[in-house]
Amino acid sequence: MDHVRGRIVDPPSNASAAARNKWTKGEVKARKIIQDSINKHLVAYFSELNTSKEIYNRLVSLFKVNDTNQVLFLRNKLKEIKKGKDESMQAYFLRIVEIKNDLLSIGELIPDRKMTLTTLGGLPSEWYIFRTTLLNNNVIPGFEELMARCI
Repeated sequence: MDHVRGRIVDPPSNASAAARNKWTKGEVKARKIIQDSINKHLVAYFSELNTSKEIYNRLVSLFKVNDTNQVLFLRNKLKEIKKGKDESMQAYFLRIVEIKNDLLSIGELIPDRKMTLTTLGGLPSEWYIFRTTLLNNNVIPGFEELMARCI
């Protein structure tokens, strides 16, 4: 990963043959890992690039989604989530985690406290006593702890 992140740079032309050879081997390995990890139809997007860092940067720019509409859509979806009447608790938490992961994949972090409060807010009235008890405590549990208590 150091090649991809640019921590290991192409050695200067006056570097020893051993240093250049070591860099080349690492670079070839990094390029191979990237190429083996993606669909073959994407190869055309980086075939003219010289280093694994350039390839990685190109792939990031191709797939990075920083669309405000997407962020708003997912945040609203999370805010409005409710546990269905016939839905299991596992399915409810799975839907929440999927939205959280979708937001994370586009660079949006949701604080743990907000995840917990959103999840509690989506519980049906049968969970009123449980929700009220948790909220009246001095310490609101984290999302993972809440999930463990509910499932």
